[in-house]
Amino acid sequence: MVPVFNGMPYLPDLVASLLRQTHQDFEIIFSEGGGTDGSLDYLSGLTDPRIRIIQLEEGTGAAANWTAVSSAATGQFTKLICQDDLLAPTALEHQLADLQAHPSAVLAIGQRDIIDAYGKRLYAKRGLAGLSPGLLKGEAVIKECFLRGTNVLGEPLAVLFRTSALREALPWQDENPLMLDLSMYSKVAPQGDVIARMESVGAFRVSSSSWSTKLARLQLEQTKSWQETYAESSVIPISAMERKRAAIGRVTQVNLRRAAYMVLKARGSLN
Repeated sequence: MVPVFNGMPYLPDLVASLLRQTHQDFEIIFSEGGGTDGSLDYLSGLTDPRIRIIQLEEGTGAAANWTAVSSAATGQFTKLICQDDLLAPTALEHQLADLQAHPSAVLAIGQRDIIDAYGKRLYAKRGLAGLSPGLLKGEAVIKECFLRGTNVLGEPLAVLFRTSALREALPWQDENPLMLDLSMYSKVAPQGDVIARMESVGAFRVSSSSWSTKLARLQLEQTKSWQETYAESSVIPISAMERKRAAIGRVTQVNLRRAAYMVLKARGSLN
């Protein structure tokens, strides 16, 4: 499932990564949210019979776009991937095997590489900090996100949902837009277990539009809001010491993000 809004020039690389999957029994649904850069023309020219395009009204927001494409899924498993990311060739094969081997799991999660605007790999096998490989309790995984003050699971490209669990948790919500993915994981993971694989299942692209000092400030504010909501609603008791650890975690993470941004900006990797 690919929500699209002004996805060029990255869409062709994404499509190529989807079509070269070692597991070939899948559908690809694009939801085009009213962009103006020729994305719809490009998508309309694709001829693979597994591809379907949903055209949304101009001005459709991210959460509505993600909800529309997720609702259109017809398979037993669903992966949502953003328009400028990439999927590793064995991603579907390996994560499908993980979910099929563990019926209690509602999410399969993996690591991902970080690439720059040009597709050059900056960091390998990032994500899943604090987690062990194998079957984990879903609620415990979300608590680790709380304590570390960051989205340990990573962007949607690193996650394969059991479709029934995703549908139970819809819609995607963007009251805190930078928490869009973590807010959904928080609703899905507690429905069962999570199966973690310590290998890269794709690549997340960073650019000047996805990383900035302004976004770092917003990340801090919105992470705090998410943590406060989680602490009030968690079925796992949250101690005063854990709240302090969570506060330190979010500040540490945003400072690491700022430092990485400054380094990548200086290198010209975000243009």
